[in-house]
Amino acid sequence: MNVPLDGLRVLDFTHLLPGQICAGILSDLGAEILHVDAPNKKSLAHHLPPIVEGESLYFWVLHKRKSSLVVDLKAEKGKDVVRRLAGDADIILENFRPGVMSRLKLGYEDVKVINERVIYCSISGYGQDSPQRHKAAHDLNLVAESGLLNLNRRKGERPVLPSIPISDYMSGMLAVISILSALYQRSQSLKGQYLDISMLDSALSSLNILTSMSIYTEKEPEEGGFAYPRELPTYNVYECKDGRYLAVASLEPDFYREFLSIIERLDILDKGLDDRTLTEELASTIARRTLQQWRDLFAGSNCCVSPVNTISEALAHYPLDARGMLHRLEHPTLGSVPQVTFPVSAALRDQKRKSFSVEESDRSFSRLLESGFSENEIRSMRDSGIISLYMAD
Repeated sequence: MNVPLDGLRVLDFTHLLPGQICAGILSDLGAEILHVDAPNKKSLAHHLPPIVEGESLYFWVLHKRKSSLVVDLKAEKGKDVVRRLAGDADIILENFRPGVMSRLKLGYEDVKVINERVIYCSISGYGQDSPQRHKAAHDLNLVAESGLLNLNRRKGERPVLPSIPISDYMSGMLAVISILSALYQRSQSLKGQYLDISMLDSALSSLNILTSMSIYTEKEPEEGGFAYPRELPTYNVYECKDGRYLAVASLEPDFYREFLSIIERLDILDKGLDDRTLTEELASTIARRTLQQWRDLFAGSNCCVSPVNTISEALAHYPLDARGMLHRLEHPTLGSVPQVTFPVSAALRDQKRKSFSVEESDRSFSRLLESGFSENEIRSMRDSGIISLYMAD
């Protein structure tokens, strides 16, 4: 059976994480991604660590099975190249500030004249019609403005940066959901549409339970007693003897009793302790053994207790290959670069198609031929600097 997006063509102008996540998921589902780069201008992702021999591993991890084409969009001929490619594209992705693509005459209104079936998705910080639409912002700004960052702290302490860029990941995944929904609509209407994805909207949507309650009660979560998740004696992280941590989520009564039995503290059930005192009692007990000792004691139990793993420990215990979640890109400097796929159902993921080698640009050449350019035209544009790709002379 073919993967669901096999044969769909994505023209990808994205240069920041939300768009790269979106393109990565579409690629995992079988879509063909052609990434359009600007000449002599590396995106932020090219400069993020770890840097190995001048190459950003961060960038190449995100370069999932994409072919790429460098196009000078300031030149009219370069814009013509993109218009021709857009003529048979199914999906166009871009994450510039609102108005940039329209100023280049490559916005949705321009493209739909030549391709009414195109699904055109714009991901931006605040959305296309927001009063703040031209304001620069990264994930940290947006999780801060959404109220999410303020929740990520203990009372009286400074907010802690989330370990992942939440608005980036949320907007990337919501863009995919929107695109797939638009593809379904197109199967009925035969027409594409424009999709507007806001990173701030996406961050705020991750708080939909809290925000709904806050609107209704007109109170902050802590003030109203509905901060979820929040630290409880039975939903907390406890330090072990060796400085490692144990995550306890024994919320259900049966789980809690099993947890107390394993740590040999069933006596707590009869003490009627308040939450603060109970937390201190449990913390004192957990601190008597190392994490490995607790791992051994909880092995085979069924009470929602887990070690707080490092990434290396998590990967050592997780069967990436067996789950079909690992692809590799062959890079001339970095060698084999592992790429973790997105966990859509294995039945839907493209398991057979390999990641592109970074030196492969034959597909970019083929796409230009398929869009109506002759080999001589392509060579001429390459020699004049309008485009950049490898061609055997």
